[in-house]
Amino acid sequence: MIPLIGLLIGLVIGLFVSVPVPAAWAPYLALMVLAGIDTLLAVLVRKNESQEYGTKFLLEFLVNSLMAMLLTALGQQINFELSTIIAFVFTYRIFINIREIVSKLYLQYKDWRLAGRKSGGEIRSSINDEEDKG
Repeated sequence: MIPLIGLLIGLVIGLFVSVPVPAAWAPYLALMVLAGIDTLLAVLVRKNESQEYGTKFLLEFLVNSLMAMLLTALGQQINFELSTIIAFVFTYRIFINIREIVSKLYLQYKDWRLAGRKSGGEIRSSINDEEDKG
């Protein structure tokens, strides 16, 4: 929950504060944002699976960001746009994580509805039993 709050605070600050970003840093900054979103969504998926996610969040974010920056720097050295490919991979992973979150939320909603119907049926049957006795 804390990473989500931090992300929202950062987005609000980013909307109102204009910070000039040098053109050379633009691909790195974009990949850092994508790595952060990817890691945040991966943590949300794991949290729903009740796996430990505390320190792994920071480690996964740092490893993803470091690898993305190193590959982008390598791409700039050999004059090949690896940052576009890395952005595609992060975006793909983001959509996969969103799909998993949505499917889990749907299954939880479906279970909740089914549990509501079962408890409603028990209430109806107890009312019918009381009417039969009376």
